[in-house]
Amino acid sequence: MTLKVSFLRAAHGDAIVIETCVGTETFRILIDGGPSECYERRQGGKRTAGPLQEVLEDLRQRGERFDLTIVTHVDDDHIGGLLKACRHDKYRSVIANDVWFNSGKLIARAFNTQVPEGSDIWIDDPEDRLTSIAQGVEFDTLLDGHCTSRRQVRFVDGREISFKHGKIFILSPTEQQLTRLLSKWETEEADSLTSGVAKDYHLSLSELLVNDKFVEDTSVHNASSIAVLIETQGHRVLLLGDALPSTVCETLRDHLGVSSENPLEVSVCKLSHHGSKANTSEELLSLIRCEKFIVSTNGMRHALPSKTTLARINELQPNSEILFNYEAVRDDVFPNLEERVACGNIKALTGDLTL
Repeated sequence: MTLKVSFLRAAHGDAIVIETCVGTETFRILIDGGPSECYERRQGGKRTAGPLQEVLEDLRQRGERFDLTIVTHVDDDHIGGLLKACRHDKYRSVIANDVWFNSGKLIARAFNTQVPEGSDIWIDDPEDRLTSIAQGVEFDTLLDGHCTSRRQVRFVDGREISFKHGKIFILSPTEQQLTRLLSKWETEEADSLTSGVAKDYHLSLSELLVNDKFVEDTSVHNASSIAVLIETQGHRVLLLGDALPSTVCETLRDHLGVSSENPLEVSVCKLSHHGSKANTSEELLSLIRCEKFIVSTNGMRHALPSKTTLARINELQPNSEILFNYEAVRDDVFPNLEERVACGNIKALTGDLTL
């Protein structure tokens, strides 16, 4: 039995591949596809395959596919690469077996709300959009007729969902958060998440904690993000998308019986929103005990990750490893080598995680 978790170098986004193997049977899960450059890059006037395309092509040539694809939410840095891939027939069958994606159509159907006229929008060039409700609708259209399983809205309902080698718990979003997203779907074609927040990398971990006060993310898009806990092969993997910590904490407490006195033991946690300090609270860190926290970003957007987030982890869970899927980001966040060495747990992620 093996469990492999791969955090693709998806630029400023997320693209995660999970493979569980029991005997000769493998179950594959894809969580998000990063921005469009995760699928295809342009260098010197030439187009080259990005890490997502390389994974898809390898599976296609072997006649294999993902058993489950989870699209956490509609932001470009999570859905853009999948949009690029799904424009090619040869990759749709690799991706679109069972897809979890909370589209406007599915949300409206689940909550008995009318789907707004004209919401099925096609955009010619998604690369100039950072947060795009329009992209989400386009992806919904591409999936029609390709999924082999009946698509349904996914939100916190207290149930566990079994798959061949384990089970999945949905920790976010709530029904209310999806309803708010549908309203945004009806009124906006695109939005931007540029935060204007300055990097805090010049300060030490201890300095960042002196006046640290948690203020939660207010983004409707991020609040709608699917966050999951996957239990398989004797391990727990926590994949938080861009979800809000208050939602995750509430679900852990109410549905899984977790508390600060009885924290959830987790092998791997992909930090929410690329390590933003608005998406990892002290409360959340008190409810889990994690061996490895993952920072997924190249650091090129929104001053992420926040070093404050890493300071909180280092303070509350000093024995945990903090792994960056871009070594250069680790070095940028910790320009003081002595500080990084003193922590001892700040590392670059080299290759896949095999648990």
